[in-house]
Amino acid sequence: MKKILYIIFLLTTFQSCNQNVSDTSDLMIFHYNEPNNVTSLDPAFARNQSNIWAVNQVFNALVQLDDSLNVKPCIAKKWSISEDGLVYTFTIRDDVYFHDNEAFANGKGRQVTAKDVVYSFNRIIDPEVGSTGTWLLR
Repeated sequence: MKKILYIIFLLTTFQSCNQNVSDTSDLMIFHYNEPNNVTSLDPAFARNQSNIWAVNQVFNALVQLDDSLNVKPCIAKKWSISEDGLVYTFTIRDDVYFHDNEAFANGKGRQVTAKDVVYSFNRIIDPEVGSTGTWLLR
């Protein structure tokens, strides 16, 4: 009798562990473990390391750092710096697009342009936005 109860227990245990998940091939799920609070995913408000790490997982920048902290291209395919070090000129890749979203015409993401980069930079340094990027103006 004990043997039969043990077998029934095992069968119900294994049955309860079975996950019946429907087709999730159309879902895009992003999991992110962060022990500290992530207060915003807005790059203009990435004020601490936990926010900066999360923002870097969601957004691409003109350049990025590799594992050895070398600057590598990301959205920019190349760049040059003027001799006086005051002017940086970036050439943006032509294969970078915003994700499809109803904010765009016909819900289709459009190509990223230099105007988008200028907008993002100006937003970060705008005191009216209240971001911490105003230090860039000093």
